[in-house]
Amino acid sequence: MCDALSRNTPKGIETLIANCLAHGRRQVVEVVDHFPEECRYVLETLGGVYHNDAVSRERELLPEERLRFHQAHSGPLMNGLHKWMEAQLAEHKTEPNSGLGKAISYLLNHWTKLTLFLRQPGSPIDNNIVEELPRNAGPVRHAHSRVI
Repeated sequence: MCDALSRNTPKGIETLIANCLAHGRRQVVEVVDHFPEECRYVLETLGGVYHNDAVSRERELLPEERLRFHQAHSGPLMNGLHKWMEAQLAEHKTEPNSGLGKAISYLLNHWTKLTLFLRQPGSPIDNNIVEELPRNAGPVRHAHSRVI
């Protein structure tokens, strides 16, 4: 799990790479003042995915159960968001060089790695827990992974 910077991708070993959905979300948050309606749609959709992830943690779902839960509940949300973003650019509803266009392009360009949680059991949706490590001493247990 990492942001989409190429220097964060390990070389020479077989890996499954997931990108952090929170990083993509942040790019939308940064332009919300200029594109409030469009950003609201994206943020509400991603909010639904985060809600589903919270529900899976509350229910203490095993990785395979969590995967099926996300596929059933978050998959349709993410598919709708993907189609909407593609239409924004293809139908020239959003200028590609605008702040929103750049945020949409980031999400679309990294879509496969941002949505690994819909295909791989135990894949987190973001790396927020890792980013909090410097603030918290000691190892942290994520509900769907090993000690990090």
